[in-house]
Amino acid sequence: MSNYAYLNYMEDLFLNTASLYSWHLTPEYDFSYSNHPDSAPLKNIFSLSSCNAYMKQHFQSSMAPVFLFDDFFFLWAAVPAYTEQKQLVNIHLLGPVFSSYTSDSYIKEKMDIQNMSVKSKTELLSLIDQIPVLPTAFLSHYVCQLYYTLNDTPISVNDIKLQENPMSQSKEKEQDFTASEHSSYYYETLLSQSVQDGIPFSDFSNQISSAQVGTMCPGDPLRQKKDEGISLVTIFTRAAIQGGISFEKAYTCSDYYIQSIEAASNITEVIQLIETMYFDITNQVHEATLSAIKNPMICECITYLDTHYREKIDLEELASTLGYTKYYLSTCFKKETGVSISEYITEKRIAYAKLMLKNPSIDMQEISDELCFANPSHFSAVFKKMTGLTPTQYRNK
Repeated sequence: MSNYAYLNYMEDLFLNTASLYSWHLTPEYDFSYSNHPDSAPLKNIFSLSSCNAYMKQHFQSSMAPVFLFDDFFFLWAAVPAYTEQKQLVNIHLLGPVFSSYTSDSYIKEKMDIQNMSVKSKTELLSLIDQIPVLPTAFLSHYVCQLYYTLNDTPISVNDIKLQENPMSQSKEKEQDFTASEHSSYYYETLLSQSVQDGIPFSDFSNQISSAQVGTMCPGDPLRQKKDEGISLVTIFTRAAIQGGISFEKAYTCSDYYIQSIEAASNITEVIQLIETMYFDITNQVHEATLSAIKNPMICECITYLDTHYREKIDLEELASTLGYTKYYLSTCFKKETGVSISEYITEKRIAYAKLMLKNPSIDMQEISDELCFANPSHFSAVFKKMTGLTPTQYRNK
């Protein structure tokens, strides 16, 4: 069987077993083929959304397949075909799919935001039932199969790239945030970084019940909280992948929690699921980080430092608690990690300071106090030594 015949066979297989449609694009990113019977509305959504621009940018520097999210948060997979000289021949799209159940009210809300015409809304709504719910872990395997068929090169699901920040706004728009919007953005950034670092916030439970990530469905508090939860799950999932969790593991976890949130019958249940997901995925990142450390004593030490670096840490007391001398603990720590305990603590504090600097309402004295620096001048000196910029320069860049 020729590659072309096998490609047709695979596309028929995807369609008949998973209702997964195929699309072909030229090297100039023009649509040339689709096996979807009514392709125009979906093609227009993809062409006009941010994911189309991201795909073009991605394939200028990479030949890896990539997952894309359009403005309705439909999931697409873009798989390149290229020559031995790494010249792009064409792009094959799979999708769109939902990675979990999505309500009609959510889609209608997105339509209103996009200011779609009545005709366009009607056309899209008529196609919604044809869009399959396909867990990302399953779609990943289809992408690997298609990539191998096109390029005769095997890949794993961890080689698939992910569109970064599909819902993010431009820097110009970020500068126009109101105080509440900036607070929400800052809060999401802190949560994302904590997941990526594998270090949960102890007060997360208190904050999540009152936190709000935009206003997605006014008039329906349960739907609003579900949409907030799904947004946070998406943020946590991306952060976990950046923190070292495998793509497949992160999205299996994501699919489970999104489906559980959609099935929730009240707001309290949604909040509990968000909280469980946060601590679950953060712990998985932490365990993945420690998996490279062979010395159990150093694992225990890192776990302590990761949860107490915003406090004053007495190394003598820490070593005694772990049952070792300060010298022995310090020597083993540097041998295992490549940095001293003091350097490790400072790196954690400066990383957290960068996050705090994103919130203009927090002054230097507050940051200095929060991270146990002697005074703002000491904080500024350490920050500049670590980053090459003063805190003010970093905040204003």
